[in-house]
Amino acid sequence: MAAHFVVIGAGGLGCPALLGLRAAGAARIDIIDHDRVELGNLPRQVLFDHGDIGAPKAEVAAARLRTLGVDAHAHVERVAPEQLHDRIAALPSSAIVLDCTDAPAVKFACNDALIALARRGVIGAALALRGQAIAVAPGSACYRCVYEAPPPVELVPTCAEAGVLGPAVGTVGMFMAHLAVLLAGDAGHDAVGRLFVLELGLGQLRALSGRSRPDCRCASARVTATAAVTSESL
Repeated sequence: MAAHFVVIGAGGLGCPALLGLRAAGAARIDIIDHDRVELGNLPRQVLFDHGDIGAPKAEVAAARLRTLGVDAHAHVERVAPEQLHDRIAALPSSAIVLDCTDAPAVKFACNDALIALARRGVIGAALALRGQAIAVAPGSACYRCVYEAPPPVELVPTCAEAGVLGPAVGTVGMFMAHLAVLLAGDAGHDAVGRLFVLELGLGQLRALSGRSRPDCRCASARVTATAAVTSESL
């Protein structure tokens, strides 16, 4: 598959997503993560083992993927929400971004950058026995069509508070890779813009409507893009 993927976050979601992309035959994968491997990561972050403790996650993950024949590149850096627009703008326009972080503010910033730049990407999250993922592309509904803004920080439980199981993040991460591969192959038209909710305790997968909110910024981006195309055709 001649596709370039950029995975932000090489943790519980990022590790299975990376393995899923590798299995699909990704041509190139860039991994962005500033964190280092800790003992508590090992039960659910399947690319790491005891010998990796203390090493940068991005470097270890890239090295593992290279042994599996993937053209993988590590970027040991912290990407703050306010930096995401410029970071994604610097990527090739064909690159598909996967937000595998555990920070709501980063997810919304990633969504906004994808919409503003007319790029493709997948945003996912998992906590306890529940997960979700959405594929975003030019012209589709987006993350803000479902959630207008990040919740107050004090209302968001941490992984330590709510718990997170290895099989749960593994399932969601692999599903994110699946959506990214659909984007790369232009085969996921029915899936793009729909929020998939995985109720792992019940064994259920629900797909919410992929309709855009009229007042969402992705709707205004669509109008701007249409106007630009119309202007160019005159």
